[in-house]
Amino acid sequence: MRFCLSILLASMFVFSCGATENTQWEAGVAKVKITPSHFMWMSGYGGRTVPADGKLTDIWAKALVLRDSNGREAVLITADLIGIGAESTKVIAAALQKNHGLDRDQFAIATSHTHTGPALSDNLVPLHYLRAPEAEAARITQYTIQLRTMLIDVVAAAYKTMQPVSLTWGNGNCTVAVNRRNNTEANVPQLRLAGELKGPFDHDVPVLAIRDADLKLKTVVFGYACHSTVLSFTQWSGDYPGFAQTALAETNPGVTAMFWAGCGADQNPLPRRTVELAKTYGRRLATAVNSVLQGRMQKVVGPLQTQYREIQG
Repeated sequence: MRFCLSILLASMFVFSCGATENTQWEAGVAKVKITPSHFMWMSGYGGRTVPADGKLTDIWAKALVLRDSNGREAVLITADLIGIGAESTKVIAAALQKNHGLDRDQFAIATSHTHTGPALSDNLVPLHYLRAPEAEAARITQYTIQLRTMLIDVVAAAYKTMQPVSLTWGNGNCTVAVNRRNNTEANVPQLRLAGELKGPFDHDVPVLAIRDADLKLKTVVFGYACHSTVLSFTQWSGDYPGFAQTALAETNPGVTAMFWAGCGADQNPLPRRTVELAKTYGRRLATAVNSVLQGRMQKVVGPLQTQYREIQG
């Protein structure tokens, strides 16, 4: 199996943090709705045997372009998807190089790992694409091609909004994640009350804030290491990360909130399986982000550096 890893620290980018001279940053951001226009096969749970049949929320892709005072650029794309395949990444990489001169180490695609989004033809292929009926497989292929175009276009849209900004960095805490290997799911409420949940876990909430020249918050990038598996039905949804982004936009009007999933393969949001719990966890995560935004954050200065490496295994 071939694994690709973008080693891009600090919200996919490598910065210097400190209180040195004011470095002039520029940033642009854009978003696009990527909810399928028709019901189709979903990704995430191998036991599904039917396509989506409804929509709880729309799902989105967003792009952030950063440029330091030396003109060095990096792009972060986030999407309400379970993941994205190598072939799609290759197509997007070629377009970004052609359109914007970006090398492979200058962009990263981060997904929320929602299990209530569409299947793709090049991601989790044995679990979904190869098991889908022929007509459904054709729909998956069509959507995957459309998605690639949408992700390429949203980056172009972000470039059109470039403006001077300042960057700050902070870290919050949210205790939604529970180690799913070392805690029986049915016992989690009692274990939590007794303070007996077993780790390991990572409850950090890293936050990157981007403010304009008037120090008005424009974009917030945040992450959390936990599966997006509150919901398991057949309706489109961004799960709790989607609700967190919505809550941040509501409490910070005009702000684009972008989520990336951390290393939470052994972490689940427990208890789960209701829409109200997904909304509650989203609000809790948004509250953690807002607490960081309202506190003292560390100034981020340049130069901007990026790294990319492919790991064979």
